[in-house]
Amino acid sequence: MNTKYRVALLATGIVSLLAFSIPNLADADSRSRQRDLDRRAARAQESSRAELQRDRAELQRDYAELERDRADLRRLYRSGASRSEIDRKKAEIRRGLNEVAQGRREVRDDMGQLRGNWDQYGSGWGNDSWNRNNNGWWGWLGGDGRPDNRDRRGYRD
Repeated sequence: MNTKYRVALLATGIVSLLAFSIPNLADADSRSRQRDLDRRAARAQESSRAELQRDRAELQRDYAELERDRADLRRLYRSGASRSEIDRKKAEIRRGLNEVAQGRREVRDDMGQLRGNWDQYGSGWGNDSWNRNNNGWWGWLGGDGRPDNRDRRGYRD
C-alpha cells in the first residue's frame, strides 16, 4: 500500500510541475486571462474591419468598371456598332451589375458582423439586452404599440 501512495504522490507532483511550468494552461491570474480575451476580441474586430475595407475597395472597383462598361456601350451605340457587339457589352454590364450586387451583400454582411460585435455587450442601438423582443420602448408597450399588456398575455379585444 505504501508504494501506491508514493506513486500517486509522484504523479500528482509531476502534474503540478507541468501545470506551473506551462503558464498558458495554468493561468490563475484573472487580469492576464482578461487581457488575453481582450486581445483576441481586438484581433477579431481588426480582422473584421480589414475585411470590410477590402470589400468596400472591391465594390468601388466594381462600380468604376461598371461605369466604364456603360460608357463603352454608349460609345458603341453612337458609333453604330453591330448588334452582336452591343449584346455582348450588355451581357458584360449585367455581369458587372451582379458583381456589384454581390459586393454590396458582402459589405452589408461585414457591417452586420461589426455591429454584432459592437452590440454584443448591449452598448449599441440594436439587439441589446434591454429590449430583446423589440416590443416597444423598454417593453412598456405591447406588441401592437398599445400602452397595456393585454396582447402579450393573450387577451385580445
